[in-house]
Amino acid sequence: MSNTPTSDSGDPDHHFAPPTPPSSADYHHARSPRLINVGKTTRQIDAASYAAFQAQQPIDPRQVLIVGVCSAGKSTLASNLKEKGYRVRTCAQEHSYVPHLWQLSKPDHLIYLDASLPTIRRRRHVRWNQSTLDEEHRRLAHARDHCDLYIPTDGLLPEDVASRVLTHLNNTRPQPDL
Repeated sequence: MSNTPTSDSGDPDHHFAPPTPPSSADYHHARSPRLINVGKTTRQIDAASYAAFQAQQPIDPRQVLIVGVCSAGKSTLASNLKEKGYRVRTCAQEHSYVPHLWQLSKPDHLIYLDASLPTIRRRRHVRWNQSTLDEEHRRLAHARDHCDLYIPTDGLLPEDVASRVLTHLNNTRPQPDL
């Protein structure tokens, strides 16, 4: 057996060769690692995944909660706002006997959507009468009393409702300290 050190490749002089000088492309990949929080752990991800992760982050960290009667447009508004990068949730407060259910989400903004029975019947096939809608209004009274923005959606397009909410959110955005 030879006393000459060999590398894993079997070439006795391979481990003495100087490393190849890095090209400019190598520096692009040598940037500091991108770390993201996933639950309680931190993961390192590549540049493309990091760009996709950043694109999914909300543009506004405030939590927006939407409540309202059935078929007032809560889900549609939530989808429109989420597409624009807002943190949005809906609360089925109209189905609950707990008046403060909406508060459990600790929203930064509470948006209340309302609709009349004729509008609800145009949007969805329902057989209920005005007393059912009145009961929903009763269940939502606490939320309506505390909402930041009330919008009756009768006669409005989904884009109009979203525009009113975006205007409200932009006008209530906290101003940076100067």
